[in-house]
Formats: sequence, C-alpha cells, structure tokens
Amino acid sequence: MIRSIHHVAARVTDLERSIAFYADVLGFVTRGRATLASGARIAFLAHPGGGCELELIAGLHDHHPGDGLVHHVAFLVDDVDAAFARIAAAGATMLDAAPETLASGRRLFSFRGPDGERLQITSA
Repeated sequence: MIRSIHHVAARVTDLERSIAFYADVLGFVTRGRATLASGARIAFLAHPGGGCELELIAGLHDHHPGDGLVHHVAFLVDDVDAAFARIAAAGATMLDAAPETLASGRRLFSFRGPDGERLQITSA
C-alpha cells in the first residue's frame, strides 16, 4: 500500500534559477543532483520541516502529449498570512489578492514559480 507521496517532479527551464527560488523564497535545501543519460539535469530538494521531496528537471526532451509541469504543488505552513507577505515581498507573481478561507476553515493562496508553475500555500 502507498504510505505517502515520495516526490513531485516539475519541469523547469533554468535549474539554477529554480533551485535558488525554492531555497530563497520557500526554504528548501538541495539534497542531490544528477545528470540523466538523456542529458536532462535534475535536483532533489527537501524542506527542513519534512514532507515529500521536490524534483526539478531541466532539459528533458522526451515530452509526451499530456505531460505538463504539474497542476500545482501545495506547501503546508503554520502562518498563511506571514507566508503570503513574505512571498509577495520576494516578488513572486501572486494569483490571489489575499489568502482565501474555505468552508472547512483551511486557508490558502496560490502564486507562480519562476517557470510559471502554480504553487500553493495552505494551512492544515
């Protein structure tokens, strides 16, 4: 049986720029890098708080119909408002004017990463 999500992979155009964004804006650290036989370069990033890893892939040329970046990757935080302020101040393209509160009480907002990937910050 599945125990948890291991990693989410996202295509990026500039691996170094994306690593810097995820490190500087979201606090991720690089756990490993590799170059695949195809020539694509990958990096695995992890957050000190735990959870699944994020794999960034640059230079992947075997694109298949239906492949995409990912719809979104959601990151769990304790303080949605503080995260919103920090990410907006970092210059990220915000998709929401303010955090939204769902009927369940969960709060969230979305923004774009450096390659236009949709990222989301959410409370539990």
